[in-house]
Amino acid sequence: MQLKFRAAWLAALLIVGALYFWVIGIGAESRRFAWNSDLNRVYGLPSPAIAKGGYGVYGYYDLLARAFVGGKLYLPVTPQPELLALPNPWQDPTNREFRLLDTVLYKQRFYIYHGPVPVLLLFAPWYRLTAHDMPENFAAFLFALGGYFFLSLLYVQLLSCLSGRVPVVLLTLCLLAIGIGQSLPYMLHRALLYEVAIACGFCCVSSGFYFLFRWLTVPRGRVLWAVLSGVSFGLAIGCRPHLGLAAACGFLLMLLFRDSLRRDILPFCLPVIVCGLGILAYNYARFGSPLEFGLRYQLGEASYQNIRLSMVNVIPGLYYLLLSPPDLVAEFPFFRLAMRQPFDAAINVLPARYFLELTGGLFALSPIALVALLIPICRKRLADSRGVFAFVLTVFAFSVACILFVAATGLTSQRYEVDFAPFLVFVACVVACVLVAYLGRWSRMFAATALVALLLFTISANLALAIQGPYDQFVQATPHTYVKLARWFSPLEHFRQLENPVLRVQASFEFPVPCAPGKLPLITTGEFGTRYLLSAWCLGEGRVRLLSETSYRAPDWQWVDLSYTPGMNRVGLNFTPADRIMTITWNDTVVMRHPLRFLITSPSQIIFGWDPTWGNKDRFPWRIDVSQVNLSPSDSSASR
Repeated sequence: MQLKFRAAWLAALLIVGALYFWVIGIGAESRRFAWNSDLNRVYGLPSPAIAKGGYGVYGYYDLLARAFVGGKLYLPVTPQPELLALPNPWQDPTNREFRLLDTVLYKQRFYIYHGPVPVLLLFAPWYRLTAHDMPENFAAFLFALGGYFFLSLLYVQLLSCLSGRVPVVLLTLCLLAIGIGQSLPYMLHRALLYEVAIACGFCCVSSGFYFLFRWLTVPRGRVLWAVLSGVSFGLAIGCRPHLGLAAACGFLLMLLFRDSLRRDILPFCLPVIVCGLGILAYNYARFGSPLEFGLRYQLGEASYQNIRLSMVNVIPGLYYLLLSPPDLVAEFPFFRLAMRQPFDAAINVLPARYFLELTGGLFALSPIALVALLIPICRKRLADSRGVFAFVLTVFAFSVACILFVAATGLTSQRYEVDFAPFLVFVACVVACVLVAYLGRWSRMFAATALVALLLFTISANLALAIQGPYDQFVQATPHTYVKLARWFSPLEHFRQLENPVLRVQASFEFPVPCAPGKLPLITTGEFGTRYLLSAWCLGEGRVRLLSETSYRAPDWQWVDLSYTPGMNRVGLNFTPADRIMTITWNDTVVMRHPLRFLITSPSQIIFGWDPTWGNKDRFPWRIDVSQVNLSPSDSSASR
């Protein structure tokens, strides 16, 4: 490996590792890695306890580790009798009061359907050695960093096999894009068992491809590399079953090299088969069927229970996973995920029971991934390197197969992109460097400049999403730190966010008689995690419910029912930083005083008749007259 490759790889590894570590804790600094688990208090352990509902998803992998150490396959908690007494205990929403969300209820026991490999690799050994629980976010951090270690090392070793010059700046940016320019930092913002399983799968697939490349290019020890690759791909199946597609693609690559087929195919396939049989046996021991993963007995939302692969899900799935654009805004952090119909359709075109969370398309957030589509052009460029083109094509094929599988499930979430996005970005960076290396001087300069622009956009967009995470936890946990960071990137005062400013707003809104039922946004400040919204609900007969609420994921609201006059009605907001109370007036009469934890907004984020959060397009349908908008820093914030 060339010296510049080693230096760039080490620098990128340190930067990406530091980012992963930072992102893990910005949503709740004191719980970055909470080693003193409170599972005993929450679930009444270690004695067998009745599991009360309402805890959310908490410590399930630690519970399973305790079960494995104790020789059990089910969680060491007992379902409530009220849950078992229901005619259909799996039916949502009748079970919400008693269920443990997203566990599996089978024969009066709780199981989890998520793969057991993270428990076998980390949680159970740690509990056996220390009698303590491992923080799930720490496990996710280790798996994520391990996956990046193998994938980035694979990248530099692959490039070192090729001839041609690669600019060191381009090389470094590619390494950063592989670690940052996909959904992994975003996913680490909140790491529960879902994210742990995905991160572990990423680590296993990355190590599998790394060892497969070593098998392909290092003459000595090929049997060992084949075994390690097979073990890694086999373990990936135990994280997320569809990651077995990587083993299938690796097997097809081996078939291309028939001279080594007899010697190496069995060492590669045997660990994969053993791991696959282990998963089948695990399923049989729990549910009496080797092909039952527990999804039929899942205690979850009706929209995603008992999923089935279907072709009707593929088109919307491909749209959300690849094409759905983020909202570009003028305020920090400039990129925000939106929830919209495919191709912005005006009506609902999604299939029945389609499960959708905030998702941005890979090509929209990481446009460097589009370069992977140029892989056929690299065939001649890589002709001198034995098997390298076939290997890169194998990684590309796995990414495509994984995209199609996830799209067909009808389950769409940004975290699912980690299954394929790092590998597609990896292929794109390989293709980019190969093509640049074989261009002439001036063509190389032009192409390198264009690629640098794509890489910088990719890294910046995904950093913005990493700062927000799924629920904008950063600003919720430490609003002052968030505002300080935002100021570094907000040179224009109109778009600069203020913490607990002096706010005075007044506007008149037209209400007709009759007024159709429904939520009508009146005044919005901030967005997503910083949003404050005053809205009205028409109740009929000249009455309206005025609702004062904060962000979606940290809800706090008050409301009041009052009368309105046909025509224009004056609405006022007055926020006083000293007591952090939002005073709401209706036709010059104070109707509510709502204490807020904080108020963060910029002048540009004071909006009348529209709440833009998540790309919402619903607007107040009648006339609005704005008479006053005053926003200024408070004395305390101005002095900081």
